[in-house]
Amino acid sequence: MPVNRIALVPGAEDTFEPVWLPAQDISEWIARYIVSLQGYSQQSVGTYKRCLREFMYYISSVERRFRFTPADVERYRNYLLHRKRRRRGHGGVGLTEVAMSQYLTALRRFCQYLVEQGVLAKNPARLVIGGKRPSRYHRRALTIEQLDKLLALLEGDDEQTCRDRALVLLMLGAGLSEIELHYLDIGDIEQVGRKWYARVRGKGRHAKAERPAIPETAARALQCYVALFPSAASTDPVFRSMSRRSLGQRLSIRSMHVAIGSLFERAQIRTENDALQLTPFSLRHTGGIILAESGVPVEYLMERWRIYWRPTAERYYKLAGTLGSERRPDIQRLVLIEADNVISRP
Repeated sequence: MPVNRIALVPGAEDTFEPVWLPAQDISEWIARYIVSLQGYSQQSVGTYKRCLREFMYYISSVERRFRFTPADVERYRNYLLHRKRRRRGHGGVGLTEVAMSQYLTALRRFCQYLVEQGVLAKNPARLVIGGKRPSRYHRRALTIEQLDKLLALLEGDDEQTCRDRALVLLMLGAGLSEIELHYLDIGDIEQVGRKWYARVRGKGRHAKAERPAIPETAARALQCYVALFPSAASTDPVFRSMSRRSLGQRLSIRSMHVAIGSLFERAQIRTENDALQLTPFSLRHTGGIILAESGVPVEYLMERWRIYWRPTAERYYKLAGTLGSERRPDIQRLVLIEADNVISRP
């Protein structure tokens, strides 16, 4: 099959010394790599195992002279797209570009592990482009008018209002996800100088390795909510359930999703037609656009929103101007951290 040269990163005519390893050696290295994924969830480890199992099949039965060059990785990419059999019940051959990217990501990270172990000098998979990413987000952002309506519902000092205000402002202002908020403990909140931080456990991880900064408005809302539980221990959850069945227990992701959805409906900003497009993730999405509209550098947005692929962050800048938050300093203050001295507009 002819090689699709579009797959290679433009200008990536780097020189790679071919490295051939027996299939048995590669299998052993894969086993060591899987063991090294101690901080990942069981589901994520299972995904890596499945993807690398396919790679082992490829080098054992399809391409036995795989030598860890970009051209070899590119042929594997084309195999996944055009020849790999799909799961039973899905019919046909060849993966979608989204599915192919998952397999290629597993190989890319395995190759990086081999570089770190001194087996390879460079990572050949880094020079091969994955699948096409969607040009638009599936979730839509809130408009400024909708955001005003939502925030108007969060005035009050009862437990539910305090909890929901903290949830919304952390999603909007710090870009925290439902799973990160679900695992957030009292002891994970810390103040360093003028800044507030939260140690969070991201998707697919066991350890709380991320430490996003929290804007002042969100930090105040969080303090007001936590103050309702003066005897709470550092290991107690920040967000608690208020239902009769699980009163005081850690708020589940599903309950969090329902709570935010209920707020959207009470504020009359979500209808049945856009229920799938306006979700809790829309708050993070809105905050990202506000950051872009404030004029901060893309590197700052990537750091704050914990985005590791620059084109993903650049999409927010393509949407800059659609909200008009630059005309609302009060809205921008919900997301910006003044102590960083990066605010470019009054």
